[in-house]
Amino acid sequence: MFRVAGFITMFGLCHMLCAQVSSKFYGVKSHYGFIIAHTPDLKPISQTNPYGFQIEMSKLRTSDKAWKTCFCYGRTGFSFAYFNYANPSVLGSSYNLNYFVEPYFTYRGALKLSLRGSIGATYLDTIFDEETNPDNLLFSTHLSFYLALSLNLNYHFNDKYAINLSANYNHISNGGQKQPNKGMNFPTLSIGVDRIIDYTPLKPKPNELKQYSRSWSYYTGAFASLRSADREAESTNHPLIGVFGGALKPLSGINGFNLGAELWYDWSDRKQVQQLELNDSSFSSAVTLGHHFSVGDFYFLQQFGIYLTRPENIQANWMYQRYSFWYRIANRWTVGASLIAYGRRADHMDGRLIYVIR
Repeated sequence: MFRVAGFITMFGLCHMLCAQVSSKFYGVKSHYGFIIAHTPDLKPISQTNPYGFQIEMSKLRTSDKAWKTCFCYGRTGFSFAYFNYANPSVLGSSYNLNYFVEPYFTYRGALKLSLRGSIGATYLDTIFDEETNPDNLLFSTHLSFYLALSLNLNYHFNDKYAINLSANYNHISNGGQKQPNKGMNFPTLSIGVDRIIDYTPLKPKPNELKQYSRSWSYYTGAFASLRSADREAESTNHPLIGVFGGALKPLSGINGFNLGAELWYDWSDRKQVQQLELNDSSFSSAVTLGHHFSVGDFYFLQQFGIYLTRPENIQANWMYQRYSFWYRIANRWTVGASLIAYGRRADHMDGRLIYVIR
């Protein structure tokens, strides 16, 4: 889920600053779905069907500058979604405020296919409590992160109204800031209607706007996060600080491969080492290799990391996955975020500042 987070956060930054708004969309939709029990201990509380509703507003921008951020037309906007998890005493409900981007795969004719990424904050009204709600291993903080990916079919009846049918994959987690934090993955189907203001038919852009560099580029940067020292229970957060660098090689207009290395120091590991009286270092280092999408000012990286050094008594895995998104904010400066995961288990997120040398 987190591997697409990059396409969610920064795509619309340029769109928000660019002029030539061709149309506005105001929509409502309803949701119905199910919860994925991604570990055996979640099965008892995952046998329900979440349902909810969503209201939203968005804009479609047509300028060349906005189009070049992803080499496509797309909508950007905000939504509010309410989900009831049909288990009021254990899971309760959530209230989600999100920012979304929705690039179009097709834009001619009445039927349009699009992919939406959403990111935001969620308020959960029922969370884990050791005494009153010990079964809720999914949520331990009222405020958490919300991520979603949606594949949409949009049918325009005319220039004023459209309906949409969507398959959505939703994820809620606190990013490892507090335990327990199994996180909830819940697919939903939704159907909705949009009211469109000032709709303008979309036209193909000239091919020269799709030019890209085929040369190697190099990057260096720093990252930081907060982690709980106790991976299974509530504990004070501790900083994690690291540096990284590497190279990017385009293979086509949007695809490429990357390689690099990273080094970090984790004060939560140091706390565990002290508590357990282990002879381990809190430094970790690794080499990374992976694939990336490069779309306009965005990079979406999926990497495998192989540890060179790690606190082996704490971290049994010798390999991890890292999912990152970057957005170029200036000529060479880039901001982003990433997630480390071990198989299906997300571990923690971090924020990043990157300098790219082209």
